[in-house]
Amino acid sequence: MRTGERGSGALPAIVAMGMFLVVLTLFVQFAVWQYGRAVLRSSALEAARAQAAFETSDGICMSRFNEVRRELLGGDLGNQVSEVRCSLFEDRVVVSVDATFERWLPISPDWSFTVTAVAVREVEPA
Repeated sequence: MRTGERGSGALPAIVAMGMFLVVLTLFVQFAVWQYGRAVLRSSALEAARAQAAFETSDGICMSRFNEVRRELLGGDLGNQVSEVRCSLFEDRVVVSVDATFERWLPISPDWSFTVTAVAVREVEPA
């Protein structure tokens, strides 16, 4: 082996490792975002179900959403969620929440979405 070629594979290996770490980071970011979206969906469904029960107070929707979200999604990701909107109709409850999850790397975009859950309200028996 000639001494002039020692370490010639180091640069391609470093570039390959860097590319692997970027792809791994993007994959993990996507997985975390999917978890965050699932938590928001579960929180919205739980809030809609709680508000749809017969003779419940009007504030139960927001408090139940915040309770479930806080329990499952905290930190920076939880702070990127807007206020929940609970709409009460005669026959249903609609819960909506907007979120914008910020990117981890400059090469990826932010992810903005809205989660909506609907539950049928229990009515007084006739």
